[in-house]
Amino acid sequence: MSETAPNLSSRFRRRGTSNANFPWIICFHGSGDSCASWEPLADLLDVYQILLWDRLDPNISPKNAIIQLLEYLDKYRLSSSYVLVAHSYGGTFAKLFLESRPHQVAGMVLVETGQETGIDPKIEQRQYQKRVLRNKPLVVIRGNTLKWKQLQYDQALAAEQNLASPTLVIQKQMLDATDREDERLKKAQLQLSTNNRYVHLPDCGHGVIEARPDAVREAVCWVMEHLQTQEDEVLVKKDQETDRENEQLVSKKNVLKRLKRMAVVGKFAKLFRRSGG
Repeated sequence: MSETAPNLSSRFRRRGTSNANFPWIICFHGSGDSCASWEPLADLLDVYQILLWDRLDPNISPKNAIIQLLEYLDKYRLSSSYVLVAHSYGGTFAKLFLESRPHQVAGMVLVETGQETGIDPKIEQRQYQKRVLRNKPLVVIRGNTLKWKQLQYDQALAAEQNLASPTLVIQKQMLDATDREDERLKKAQLQLSTNNRYVHLPDCGHGVIEARPDAVREAVCWVMEHLQTQEDEVLVKKDQETDRENEQLVSKKNVLKRLKRMAVVGKFAKLFRRSGG
């Protein structure tokens, strides 16, 4: 089912099997991409309900794009909560969704995100400091953005018989520094939740969605499994609270019984004193 927003800047398509036991999955594609590249992943996740959202206008602001998405969700009421799966620049839109509707985010999978600059750094830092997802499941997947540059370096080094020229030495230093910064940015996102998982795919480049849909599927399934775990924990807590309330009621009843007995004993004692007098 494909639907285009009236202003032609968004297109929505629903995939998967109707399943009321799990929240809908919303896919946020990267810059210059579309959800067509998500088809292999959607096929692997066909047991869930998936909303593929295409941003058709490359010039639309992230804020306005999110407004359109929220209007669509409010209109069709697909679910009370959602699992957000974002790739690259799509992370900006996923985090703005989180900022707008934190109560509707059941979990997140962030794939090669964290380096995008489309979101206000103050918002991002506030989300980290507040751990806005609390203990909701979060998976951060990091590929190897420098994979091909590293390959070029290795080939150049081999051509010089493993004797690095000053140029290659500088290039290697830059590669290492960039890699460390990329890792820092990716791992910083783990601060969004106390219930997180970090996955590194060193043999995969930036296009993880297309190259390793199996790894993304595994991450989504992990989130869904932990959603169920959280629901079970909530039920256990409710049962425990009920047990405590019942224990308190029983304790109160016992106290009342004792007080009644004491009152009866007191009455008999008075009667005996009067008869004795």
